Amino acid sequence: MKMLDYFKQFLEESVNLNQTRLNDLDSRVDRITEALKSAPALDGRVLDTVPQGSWAHQTIIRPADGLEFDADLLLQVAEDLEWNDSPRSYANAVWTALSNHSTYGMMGTKKDRCVRVTYANDCHVDVVPYVILSSGREVIINRTTNEFEDTNPIGFTDWIQEKDTLTNGNLRKVIRLLKYLRDHRSAVRIKSILLTTMVGTVADQWRTFDPNYYKDVPTTLLHLVEDLDAWLQARATRPSISDPSCPQTTFDHRWTDENYRVFRDRIHTLAPKIRDAYDAGTPAHSITAWQEVFGPAFPSILSSAKAAATTTALTKASWSPPATRAPGEVFIEEKFPVSATHTVRISAKIATPRNRAERRSLRARAGRVRKQCILEFSVDYTDVAEPFHVYWKVRNHGDEARTRGQLRGQIVPGARQRRESTAYTGHHYVECYIVKNGVCVARTRENVIIR
Repeated sequence: MKMLDYFKQFLEESVNLNQTRLNDLDSRVDRITEALKSAPALDGRVLDTVPQGSWAHQTIIRPADGLEFDADLLLQVAEDLEWNDSPRSYANAVWTALSNHSTYGMMGTKKDRCVRVTYANDCHVDVVPYVILSSGREVIINRTTNEFEDTNPIGFTDWIQEKDTLTNGNLRKVIRLLKYLRDHRSAVRIKSILLTTMVGTVADQWRTFDPNYYKDVPTTLLHLVEDLDAWLQARATRPSISDPSCPQTTFDHRWTDENYRVFRDRIHTLAPKIRDAYDAGTPAHSITAWQEVFGPAFPSILSSAKAAATTTALTKASWSPPATRAPGEVFIEEKFPVSATHTVRISAKIATPRNRAERRSLRARAGRVRKQCILEFSVDYTDVAEPFHVYWKVRNHGDEARTRGQLRGQIVPGARQRRESTAYTGHHYVECYIVKNGVCVARTRENVIIR
């Protein structure tokens, strides 16, 4: 059985990285960025910072006890023709900037392609020097070989987003579940980039001829694991795994023949277990079978809050406002009954990008954008049948917006697209609501971090 509410609770309470730690990560990255921008060793060469890897792909998960989570940060450095003769000059400048800093001097470690800043017993941030050469070639630096290596961070993240859209927003959740099995259950052993690339590869457009193939999280998990198993069983020896956005670059150095054999065997063992749990005839049998897959953290009962949510159809009369609000701020529960039984997805992009690193969705940049940009928000998908009404809310935070009386927070009707400027430094958000027959039936939020 699917046990949809149980999967939702499992993801929220055991798998997903909690919001407090994500907020801490944002703050830490902001401070690292400011330190690098002002460092004499880089002499004003820092152009931008671009989230990369599981942070940008939104596949980062809560670490197992005693382990750290990690985030990759591309540091775009202006090209220097003299440094091009010895590419490790870029990496050495980043290392000097951090190692000479009063805070980060004792936290940094040199790696082949990055400088790792470690926050003890919590996380580490890998700062990866990234250069767009005058030829248009995008590269990172291998310090050990003293060579440029081709990369396409914008392309890879866009590829993940396309595959996630193809699977109705379920691919990222499935990757998180598989990473949970790797980190918490030792069910698979594989680098994240390899896992993400292979699972994304088997998410195929032709499967969408069956509208239910990627209908929800457990169904998408079942089909992607079974399809991955079939893909692996057709390859007795380790295949070459190319970067889908940069085919001349492979990830083959990330594993060995023995790693591949073990991974192939374990996916072959995992697939029928997931099938058994999915096909179980009763909730009790299904829960037991899903716990065979995910362990005791998979819920045996819904929490009281979840159970109440499943039995309460509308949330206007029972809703109470938060303790603090901005002047004039309105909450959707005050305007309409809320029964969020449908889905809406929005995207945001920089309307006039300054450089190639900005030609990507805001979500791919973990919500981070510079000041004085124009953002275009758009309703990309909703399963609510026409006719309906679209409403928007913009809520600013921070001293700059507060001083200028621009905390906002009103809810206004609008179209499927909306433009906003990035005027005030701080952590803000934009919410979109779909209202049909006087009821809010879908809602979503996009975070905006203005630097």
